[in-house]
Amino acid sequence: MSVQRSEVHGHLQRVLAEEGRLLAELEGVLRQETSVLRGDDADAIARIGDRRHRYIDSLSKLDAERSASCRMLSFGTGRAALDQMLAWADPSGALGARWSANLQLARRCKAINDQNGAIVSAQLGRVQRLLARLRGASAPPVYSARGARYGNLGLRDLGCA
Repeated sequence: MSVQRSEVHGHLQRVLAEEGRLLAELEGVLRQETSVLRGDDADAIARIGDRRHRYIDSLSKLDAERSASCRMLSFGTGRAALDQMLAWADPSGALGARWSANLQLARRCKAINDQNGAIVSAQLGRVQRLLARLRGASAPPVYSARGARYGNLGLRDLGCA
């Protein structure tokens, strides 16, 4: 049994279209996450985080499906294998253009995710400084002698109830 180019083309077209749709929706979720992270609603943060993870899981499954197709068709693994499979399945280059568009979407998602990570890190640093002040400890150094990021926060009991 041999695999026809048209079958592979249809399969890749479906995978890349689904990936593009998921990436576009993920971009929207990440933008929503940015505004949620600037607030103080822990439940909203948990909900948006769950949504983000569902998109990431779906995208990971599509990536695994695409990689399995490359291996199954003996193109190998990695970016070069995908490029070869796309060129074989679609000499017109339409699939390659779709793949490039998906990569641009993924880069935008990564940039927004990095921005959200910076917001979380800044909030974490603020909370750690507030805890240190509450505990009566002096401000920790930027790095401890061992290179730890936040140093010792002067842990002590704050009381009991």
